[in-house]
Amino acid sequence: MNFFVPLHVLKYCLFSSAVEQLIRNEQVVGSNPMRGSRPITNYELQIFRLTKSIFSRHKSFVIRNLKFVIIILVLASCTNPSPSAVAPEAFYTPQYAKGFYITREGGHKVLHVMNPWQGASNVHYAYRLVPRDDRQALDSSLMNIPIPLERVVCLSTTHIACIDVSDETATVVGVSGPGYVTHPAVRSAIAAGKVADVGYEGGMSYETVVRLRPDVVLAYGVAGEMSSVADKLNSMGIRVVFLGDYLEDSPLGKAEYMVAVSAFYNKEERIAEIFQAVADDYNAVKALVDPVKQRPTVLMNAPWRNAWYVPGTANYTCRLVYDAGGEVLGAHEGSRDSAPLSLELAYIYAQQADFWLHPNAACSLHELKAGDPRFATIPAFRQHRVFNNSLRRTPEGGSDFWESGVVRPHIILRDLVGILHPGLLPNHRLVYYEQLQ
Repeated sequence: MNFFVPLHVLKYCLFSSAVEQLIRNEQVVGSNPMRGSRPITNYELQIFRLTKSIFSRHKSFVIRNLKFVIIILVLASCTNPSPSAVAPEAFYTPQYAKGFYITREGGHKVLHVMNPWQGASNVHYAYRLVPRDDRQALDSSLMNIPIPLERVVCLSTTHIACIDVSDETATVVGVSGPGYVTHPAVRSAIAAGKVADVGYEGGMSYETVVRLRPDVVLAYGVAGEMSSVADKLNSMGIRVVFLGDYLEDSPLGKAEYMVAVSAFYNKEERIAEIFQAVADDYNAVKALVDPVKQRPTVLMNAPWRNAWYVPGTANYTCRLVYDAGGEVLGAHEGSRDSAPLSLELAYIYAQQADFWLHPNAACSLHELKAGDPRFATIPAFRQHRVFNNSLRRTPEGGSDFWESGVVRPHIILRDLVGILHPGLLPNHRLVYYEQLQ
C-alpha cells in the first residue's frame, strides 16, 4: 500500500501555492534533480488536484477534520494503485557495478542510477526509456528518455567510450573539452564542426546545448557546480542523465557501464555479451598472477604542489596494480581516495620501489629529471623501470587510458602484467603504457 504519495502531496497542497505550476512545467517533485527529484506520475497529479480542490472549497472543514481527510486519501491510494506501484521485473543486474541496474516496468526499460556523485546518500534516479514516437510520454516528464538516441552531448570522455562499444559515436553532437577526446572519428567530427564544444560545468554554454537539440546530456555527477548546470538544463527542457561510473573502484565495475549506455540504443543484449567477454579475459589474466608469491613494489605518481599523492588500496588504479600482481607503496588501506605524502616520506618509498608508474605528465626520463634532479637517484629511474599511461594521448594532453581504457580494463591489466611480470605474457605488446626513455 502506498501511504507516501497522498501524505506527500497533501503537504504540498497545504503549504505551497506554486507546486501545481511546478508539476505542470517540470514534471518533477522537488525542483533540484541533484537532490533526488523524480518524475511525478499521472496518478499523483490527480491526487494532488483532488486534494487541492477539497482544501480550496472546504478549507475550514479540512482544517478541523484533517486527520479524517488523510485517512480518506490513504484509503484512496490503497484502492487505486498507480501503475508505477506494480513490482518491476529485473532486466539487467550488474555483476560488478554498484551504481546502476535496469528493470522493466510497464513495458519499458528503466535505468536506475544510485548515488551518482561523491558523498551522495539515498539518491536514486529512475530514467524510463520510451520509444521516440511516444510523444505523450516524452512530453509528460524529462525523466522519460527517447530511444534509440540520435543526438547526445557527453560531458565525460568515458561516455564516448561506452557509446563506441555500441558503434554509435555518430550520435555524439557535443562534448566537454574536445582536446581531451581521443576517439579518432569523434576528433574528426570536432575538427569538421560536426561536434560542438559545450564547455565545462560553471562555464557551460547553454546556448550551444539548446542549439544542438540533444535527446539527452550524459553527465557525471559532482555536487555543487553540476547541480546548478543540471537545474539550468532541465529548466530549458533538456534531459540530463547522471552516470556515476567514475565512482566505481572495480575496473570491471567501471567497464560495466557500457551495458547501461547501450540500453539507450536497444543494444544491451549484445553489449552484455561483449562485457562478459571483457570480464572473462580480465579474470583469466588476473588468475595468471594469483600464484605469484613475490609482488614487485610500485611507486605511483609524482609530486604535485609540494605533495606526493598516492591512491588508497580501494582506488581504481591501485586495484589494477594489485590485480596485476603488484604492491603500491604508501597506499592507505581500504581508502579509495588519493592521500598526500610528505616529499620526505615519498622519497623513502621511492628508494624501495621496483617500478615507477604514472609519473604525472612526463614523457621521458630527461623530462622527469628536469622537474627534479633527485629523481635520477631513484633505483627504478636508474634501471629504466619507469612507465606512464601516455602511449595513446592527444596533443592537448588527453589520454585514451581514461577513455577507451575504461571499457577495456582487460587490456590495461595485460599491459601491467607485461610490465610487472613480463614472463607471464611474453608476447604482449603495450597498448596504453610506454616505457620512458
